[in-house]
Amino acid sequence: MGNIKYYRGSFTKANGELRTMFFVRTNDLPSTFVEGNTKGTGKGRNLKEGMETVWDLESISWRTFNWRTANSEEVVTFQADENILNNFDTSNV
Repeated sequence: MGNIKYYRGSFTKANGELRTMFFVRTNDLPSTFVEGNTKGTGKGRNLKEGMETVWDLESISWRTFNWRTANSEEVVTFQADENILNNFDTSNV
């Protein structure tokens, strides 16, 4: 198994709440993982500028990270093996 780069970042949601998320960016995911966890027509989502679809490690699903309301200097990068994609534990961070 290869290593996966994952991130911890916070952003302000549309309702004003602060959301902290542990996530993997799509480009950092194995292609087999993306294919196995994607449903639909195969068309990409049309997101506003600054929004990115990411794999949320805590909810074990796709979510949107808002880079426009995030402090990019506070986004932290980590490395782990691929097991974290379905078995993430925040106590190890």
